[in-house]
Amino acid sequence: MDRVYLRFPMGSLGFGLLLLRLIVATWFFETGVPMVGASTAASLFALVLMIAAVSLIAGVGTSAITLVGAVCSIISVLLGNEPYAWFPVLMIAVLAGSLALLGPGGYSFDARRANN
Repeated sequence: MDRVYLRFPMGSLGFGLLLLRLIVATWFFETGVPMVGASTAASLFALVLMIAAVSLIAGVGTSAITLVGAVCSIISVLLGNEPYAWFPVLMIAVLAGSLALLGPGGYSFDARRANN
């Protein structure tokens, strides 16, 4: 099997990865927006999470961005800046980790860049 096919699947698998990217990006936005202005550290984490969300929607640097967003979410909980309980943040960190391992899918800028 071709390695590019395994990394950037199209069809229903690619659509599933697109949906997973959108779910994780939405959570990053939802987590980051309430943290803006709370403190300097919280605003920094909020900015990183919102940049990660935009990158995920486009599918740019998906593997690295999801790991950065997951780490920022966990650190925010540990610092007490997170508006949510620890379990939902742990859940989204696991989803982000699985997305990092699976890759962005065929419907992303990463896939377009690799095919050129």
